[in-house]
Amino acid sequence: MLNLLKENTFQKYCLIAVMLFLSFSMIQGQEQKSILKIYSNPTDHNYWWLEKNNYGKYIIDKEIEYELKLKKSNTTYQLNISNAYKKDETLYFGESFVKHNLSEDTFIRVGKYYRDFSNYLNDELSSGSMLVSKNSQPMPKLGLVHSQKIKKNQNIYFDFGIAHGFFKKNNYYPKAPYLHEKFFYMHIKKNNYQISIGAVHEAMWGGSNSWGNLPSTFEDFLKVFIAEDGPDRGGPHTNAIGNHLGIWDFYYQKKENEKKIKLYYQHLFEDTSSLRFINQTDGLWGVELENYIPNTNFVLEYLDTTHCCINPPYQDDDYYGSWQYLGGWRYENIIIGNPFVNTMPLLDEWERNRELTELVHIAIQGKILSNYYELKASRKINVNDTIRYKIEIGKIVKDKFNFSVFGVNNNQTSGLGIGISYLLKISH
Repeated sequence: MLNLLKENTFQKYCLIAVMLFLSFSMIQGQEQKSILKIYSNPTDHNYWWLEKNNYGKYIIDKEIEYELKLKKSNTTYQLNISNAYKKDETLYFGESFVKHNLSEDTFIRVGKYYRDFSNYLNDELSSGSMLVSKNSQPMPKLGLVHSQKIKKNQNIYFDFGIAHGFFKKNNYYPKAPYLHEKFFYMHIKKNNYQISIGAVHEAMWGGSNSWGNLPSTFEDFLKVFIAEDGPDRGGPHTNAIGNHLGIWDFYYQKKENEKKIKLYYQHLFEDTSSLRFINQTDGLWGVELENYIPNTNFVLEYLDTTHCCINPPYQDDDYYGSWQYLGGWRYENIIIGNPFVNTMPLLDEWERNRELTELVHIAIQGKILSNYYELKASRKINVNDTIRYKIEIGKIVKDKFNFSVFGVNNNQTSGLGIGISYLLKISH
């Protein structure tokens, strides 16, 4: 059954469905918003914060992007196209999907999209989710999400979801692997605070590599679902079918009038040892303050991956790496998770290729009248490193026209760019 869901066919029909639904909905009454964006980018160097968390786009001189969002009764439609998703500068789809609410507590989503978990994370300011950031292009997926409240205690509710997705064929995979994704969260919400704890499991499975076809039957999917051990290959313990990784996700939020504080920790794991926190504090620690300064968001994050291999062979991870899937946790050859984790170049054959990182990341975003500003700055603190930054200053005219100037750097080199956007239509 799963073999019938080929990535190319699935993606083609999903996007056709999105276009048909959008065409129909534009005739009907709906909530609609459409934006046209144009950028002039510096292309003389590989500027870090121009390339990272940039939706997997290539950096081209003149970038054009169009985004359309429609909402009608129980269904939301989103279309995103840009000439920067491929090097040939023709138009391609970014995050484009149909989301339909089956009930008040359940929805399905189909198309190209990022994630339905870690919804607290500010993707504009964060260094990036440990599992699915906006560093690469979104993958084609089909997902189902449900929320369940406790009747006897309305302060406690649960979120859980599952998705099936598709990687792409490339030099490592003559046949594209599948993606399996699921998550489970418990939330405690009372008065002005919320506490959440969750677990997210991702797996690359099926497809093929240089050794041949990898297990891809429905029976194999069931083994992937529970991360059951596969064949013994002579190591200290057997490995599960596929490439598995995930996070323990901890989140706290408190509101006080217009002020809000968020505290979060995403603990990365790739096997049972890191699932049990043998890799200690590895992962992403963060705090976000909203409106402690009026109309201002402030984010401070600490990233640690230095405990990946402190007790080999028991605790000996290659974060985002895999001996079966040499491309690792990447889509279109770009890291799917946090862009600062394991940025070492890919190798043609399996070999330890790890990078230990401690990083401090600061970001601030604010508004003063019709003007706005944004700053992101990151620096590794366990090695000699330069501060990677992006600074943007802009002005909004009549709530529709937006003009900005931004500066970015790479080591000792800096560049300037211009961004223009126009809100074409908004209706309710």
